[in-house]
Amino acid sequence: MSRIITFLFFILLTLQAAETSSHALVFDRRPRPASELSYYVYPVAGSLPGVQDFGGAGVSVLGLGGSETDIALIHLTGAADYFDNKDFEITLFTLLDLPVIWENLNFSAFYIDISNGTWPEGERGIHSDPNSTYYLLGSKFLSKGGEVSVNFWDYQFEAYLGFMDNAVEPYGLIDPQGTRYDARDAHLNKYPRGYRWGLYLDDTDDRRDPRIGYRAQYERWNMPQTRNENSAFFQQDYNFTGYIPADADHTKVWVLNYFESSAHVTKEGEVDQSRFQCPPGAPAGCQAVLDELYRRQLENATMGKATALGGANRLRGYRTNRFYDAFSAFRGLEYRWYLMETQEAFDYLVEKGVFAGLQIAFFLEQGTVAPTHEQLWAAKVESHGAAFRIILNTVVVRFDVGFSEEGQQNTLFFGYPF
Repeated sequence: MSRIITFLFFILLTLQAAETSSHALVFDRRPRPASELSYYVYPVAGSLPGVQDFGGAGVSVLGLGGSETDIALIHLTGAADYFDNKDFEITLFTLLDLPVIWENLNFSAFYIDISNGTWPEGERGIHSDPNSTYYLLGSKFLSKGGEVSVNFWDYQFEAYLGFMDNAVEPYGLIDPQGTRYDARDAHLNKYPRGYRWGLYLDDTDDRRDPRIGYRAQYERWNMPQTRNENSAFFQQDYNFTGYIPADADHTKVWVLNYFESSAHVTKEGEVDQSRFQCPPGAPAGCQAVLDELYRRQLENATMGKATALGGANRLRGYRTNRFYDAFSAFRGLEYRWYLMETQEAFDYLVEKGVFAGLQIAFFLEQGTVAPTHEQLWAAKVESHGAAFRIILNTVVVRFDVGFSEEGQQNTLFFGYPF
C-alpha cells in the first residue's frame, strides 16, 4: 500500500505543477529535433580503491538510421597486482533499441568480457563495517544477455522481457587486511543466470531530458538455483520519479525519486560447512577467512539479496554496492538548474552531434537496507553532493560528486541517476 500512496503522491505533485497542458497520457512530449546520427569517442578511467586502477577508451554511436538505436564499445586495461603480474582487461559492447519487424518492437543486447578482475563483497546490513570488505578474484568473467521490448505512444509505456547468462572462473580472494588467499573456487556461484520482465510508464515531456511529469517502473528478476549452495529467489523492484518545474520556463526542476527492492527466497541453498576448511599448510588466518565466508554464504543462501545501494545512481557518496540486505529502499531529491540551452551542431574528427545545453544540480539522498520490510527506515544513511551535466540531443553526460560519512565518490556517467 505504501508504494501505491507514494506513486499517487508524485502524480498529484506533477499535476499541480502542470496548470495548463494538452494531454497525451497526461503530459505531452515537447517538440524535439528529429533523431540523427551522432558519435563520440571518449576516455574512460576508474579505480577500485586499494586493488586496481584502469583506463581506456569508448566509442558510442547514437541515432542509427534516424531511430532510437544506440551502440557502444568500451575497452579498458590496468594492472592486476593480485594476479601474478597479469593485466586486468575488460571489453564491453551494448546494443540498445534495435527495431525488429516493426518500429515498436525492439531488441537490446550486451556482452562483457573481463580478465583478471575483482569484485568487492561487503557485509550485509545498514550498520555494516566498510573495512570488512573482501575482494573476490576472477581470472575470467563473461556476461551476456538480451532483451525484447514493446513500446507505445512514443515510449510512454513499455513492457520488456530479458535474460542474463554469466560464467566465472574464480582465482582466489583478498581479505580486509590485503592478504591474498589462493582458495581457487572461493565458493563462488560460477554460473549465475536469470531473467527479468518489467513494465515502464514514462508520462513526461521528454524521454531523455524530462522537465515535468512522472515515471513508474516495476521490474521482477527470477534467479534459479544453479548449484546446491545457492538459493533460488526472485527480486522485485519498484521505482517512482516525479519532475516538478520550479519556474515557468522549466529551466529549474525539482526531481523526487523513491525506490524499493525486495528479495524472496523460494528454495534455500544448502551450504556445506566442511567445504570451508583450510588445507594443511595454509597461511595463518586462512580459517578465519573461510569461517567468515561460510557465515556470509549461509546468509545469502537463506535470505537473498535485494538491489544494493551505493554507486552511480543511488547513494552517490558511497562506493558501488556498499549496502545490501533482503530489502532495500532509497529516496532522493535533486534540484536541476539549466544554465544555458541552445541547438549547436558540431562535427569534429571523433565527435559528431548537437550540443543542447549545460546544467548544474544539487542532490540529497537517503537509503536503508534491512532483513525484513518492517525494519526498513529504522536506520538510514545519507549522501549529498553536486553535479555538472552536458546536455546533448542524444545523451546526457554527467559528472557527479557525492559526499558521505565514508568520504567522497566521483561519478562520470551517461544518463540521469533517476
